[in-house]
Amino acid sequence: MRRIFSVLLMIFMLMSISCKKDKKTETVVEEVSDNGIVNYNITDSKSEVKFSDNSTQEIYTQYLKIKGALVNSDHKTVQIESKKLETIVGNNKQLQATSKLISLTKDIKKQRDFFVTLTDEIENLVSKSIIVSGEVYKQFCPMAFEGEGGYWLSDSKEIRNPYFGTKMLKCGNVKEVLKAK
Repeated sequence: MRRIFSVLLMIFMLMSISCKKDKKTETVVEEVSDNGIVNYNITDSKSEVKFSDNSTQEIYTQYLKIKGALVNSDHKTVQIESKKLETIVGNNKQLQATSKLISLTKDIKKQRDFFVTLTDEIENLVSKSIIVSGEVYKQFCPMAFEGEGGYWLSDSKEIRNPYFGTKMLKCGNVKEVLKAK
């Protein structure tokens, strides 16, 4: 029993260190929908990213909607937004397949698993595109996927973790900033 307590205490301490709260102030608006779901929206520090081509712009914007739905742990919206992404990716078979997998499952955990692949594919697309203005933040949570960690892209420096949602909303940090050259 004492050993279990020690292990739990150690895990708690690691989580506290890994997921420190930012010292900066920000404005977070919590909206409660009719079905009781709390939506977290950042009202400060957003980067309005503009890409040189409309296709990348549309795909990245749709990706952010999926990420937002995962942050809010709203599997239905994740499905809807993933289905929309599937229709706008054009000839990109990998993005189309990943979007379809996400849209077909109601299990938020599986959606988050597929989101890792989606993030890799979107990052590949974004890195090959020209950013005209604004910034894309590559963020990382070391606690995701049983300590293996997980990346995602964001339009804000503030962390809104799509892998844990409200359980660990601010767990993570900015690893890289992609911006206009």
